[in-house]
Amino acid sequence: MTAPKNRDDKRTTINQKVDYRRLAELSEEFTSLWDRLQAFYLDSVVGFHYVLERVATNQQQARMFVRGSELDSEAFQDTRMFNYDGIFPDGFCTSGIHRASQGEVKNRNTQGGKNVNTLGQVCLTSFYDFWNDYLRIEYVKAKGLYDPNDRDRCLREHASHDLWGDLYYLRTAIVHHQGIATNDVKKCKLLKWFLPGDEIALSSDNMRTILLGLLLYRNELYKEQFPPTTLLIAE
Repeated sequence: MTAPKNRDDKRTTINQKVDYRRLAELSEEFTSLWDRLQAFYLDSVVGFHYVLERVATNQQQARMFVRGSELDSEAFQDTRMFNYDGIFPDGFCTSGIHRASQGEVKNRNTQGGKNVNTLGQVCLTSFYDFWNDYLRIEYVKAKGLYDPNDRDRCLREHASHDLWGDLYYLRTAIVHHQGIATNDVKKCKLLKWFLPGDEIALSSDNMRTILLGLLLYRNELYKEQFPPTTLLIAE
């Protein structure tokens, strides 16, 4: 039977150097990490809000018993010690030896407090370390472009990305400069939030941008597992 004329055809180009199955595995691994750290961030922020609300509620109840006295103030209540009674069972981790005033606990659990900042720094560092210590080199190997004798050039030429580059500058400031931005933050191409000397304080809006940016990268990586297809249009 003769094929009809003017029929469009598709041809898939297979690069024998590329390990498409390995690229699919890397995409799945990064997706798993993204899902896990996204959930970790969101669950943690919910936990911070829960603690903040619990302290505020307990302070309101305590003030009812001293209504009208000099103890009936938020300032005084903030000086009282905080404990995890009613939150954790006895002896959970180091909850029994934790010491902080209720004011300190409220401050660190606010939207712009130290807990949210530290959480964002931990997530950013975890993402970048996965990329730099594992995904980047495995990607180049899967693309068939890795030369063990010229590792740095291979990574620079075949596994460079503006978002990962920005995360590198921020991660360096977090890990090696006590969370204070260095002059290198001026090199950021996408995440232009900080100036040299600023604290790398990542708000929930900042983390939303990072997570969505990494999701776009995941989509790019996902496409790599499919060989390119060319549509041929017959005359």
